[in-house]
Amino acid sequence: MYISLLMGKRGFLRREASPKEVLEHCLRLAREVAPPTPKGKRGRPWRYSHALYLAILLYRAFFRLTYRETEASYPFMLIPSS
Repeated sequence: MYISLLMGKRGFLRREASPKEVLEHCLRLAREVAPPTPKGKRGRPWRYSHALYLAILLYRAFFRLTYRETEASYPFMLIPSS
């Protein structure tokens, strides 16, 4: 019984995705879907792109994190600015 829980459908061992891998996939998906970041002349420029905001929301939903837990994991994600 215990071994069957560790095995996937095709007989391969299951492994948990690392947070960095999940964030990379979220970024890839978000870049495909997110609208371009506006580059207007009024107001303060955006610090991060819309794709990065969307990727963080996907990351947060995947791991079912609260806002504070998501903020605490930022140093591990190494988010580049712009």
